[in-house]
Amino acid sequence: MNKLALLRELSFFENVPDNVLAPLADYFISRRYERGDYLWREGATASNFTFVIEGQVKVVKIRSDAREVILGIFGPDEAVGHLAVYKQIPYPASLIALEDTLVLEIFRGHFYGTIQRHTPLLEAVLRNMMARNHDLVQRMNEVTVCSAEQRLALIFSKFSESVGKRVKLDDGTWGVFIDLPLSRNDICELINVRVETAIRLMSKWNKEGPMRTEKRGFTVIDAARLEALATSCD
Repeated sequence: MNKLALLRELSFFENVPDNVLAPLADYFISRRYERGDYLWREGATASNFTFVIEGQVKVVKIRSDAREVILGIFGPDEAVGHLAVYKQIPYPASLIALEDTLVLEIFRGHFYGTIQRHTPLLEAVLRNMMARNHDLVQRMNEVTVCSAEQRLALIFSKFSESVGKRVKLDDGTWGVFIDLPLSRNDICELINVRVETAIRLMSKWNKEGPMRTEKRGFTVIDAARLEALATSCD
């Protein structure tokens, strides 16, 4: 496995010169996880920077009533858990593989030793933390301002952009397949509603659009309508 080539494909390192990235590549460790495997559990020591290369992972927190709350889903070209590593605090939530997943990890000591000597790498870390903070503020706004259906459209609009693949539909038009094995429980936690509400919304969409549920994912059959729903609570 050419770790340097994999790192060079990550947008996180797009402004980091080869003479900085090449020595760093030797410190990265590749790990594979199967669906349902924990990459880490809430409360564990945050010691490694983690970058998703293949697959999908979900960040979850267990509530006092033992229900799982999904805080986010991340896929290829995304970094996960960096804020906890940077602040040297335990992971505030668990990370679980949604499907077979490949990640690259590097121990914080090796990473920071290089950061202190190279400004482009420090800037990359700061950009990542700022983006995570923006996502958190945006998610809080969505929960308090948008309806359940609007939040559902927002989530799947983002998935369509990040992991969607263009496919030809039965009527000859084009749609987008979202290859994510999400259960109805996953969906209700993502948009902060009861399971019954998630079932009702997904049943409505299966009948009327803009999306239908497949055996292993979802197909957007009306992208314009999905986008209109997603932007209606801006």
